[in-house]
Amino acid sequence: MSIPSVSEVTTQQSMLENRHILIVDDEEPIRRLLGYLLEPHGYQVALAGEAREARQRMESGSYAMVLCDVNMPGESGMDFIRHVLTQYPTTAVIMITGLDSPVLANAALDMGAFGYIIKPFEANEVLINVANALRRRKLEIENAMHRENLEEVVRTRTIALQQALEWLERSEKELRLSREETIQRLAIAAEY
Repeated sequence: MSIPSVSEVTTQQSMLENRHILIVDDEEPIRRLLGYLLEPHGYQVALAGEAREARQRMESGSYAMVLCDVNMPGESGMDFIRHVLTQYPTTAVIMITGLDSPVLANAALDMGAFGYIIKPFEANEVLINVANALRRRKLEIENAMHRENLEEVVRTRTIALQQALEWLERSEKELRLSREETIQRLAIAAEY
C-alpha cells in the first residue's frame, strides 16, 4: 500500500476546502447580487459575463463550484456546463435560470448539475443550494479517495497473496522432489 505524500494530502485537503465559486451570467446585476450574497459567507467569488470568459477563468483557476445561467448569448449555459462537468469533474454546478421548466431542470440534473435555481431567487435559497452542493461535492471527492485507497490495498494484498501462492507452489514442488529422492535412496539402500 502506498502512503500519500505530504504534498498529495495537502492538495487533496485544499481541494476539499476550496470555496472558490465562478458565477456565469450575462446579466451584470444578477452576477453582482450573487457575489454580494456569497462573499459574506466566506466564499471567494469570480464573475464572468459569458461562457468564453468563464472557460478562460476555469483554465486559470481552481473552482469548487460554478453557478451558471442557462440562457446566455453565444454559447448556452447548458453547453458550458457540459464542458465543465467533463473537463473539471470535481467542480460542482448549479444552474440558474428565469425559466421554470421541469424539462430543463431535469435535463440539467441528468447532465450532472447539483441544483437548479429559478430567478427571482431568495438569498437563503441560494445559500442553502450552494452549501448543499459543496457538501455533496466534498462527500463525492472523499468517497473517490477512499475508493482509490481501497483499490490500492486490494492491489497490494493481491500481489502479496500471489507471491505467497508462488512460494507455496515452489515449496510443494521441492517437498515432492525431496520425497521422491528419499524414496529412491531408500530403494537403493534396500537393494544393498
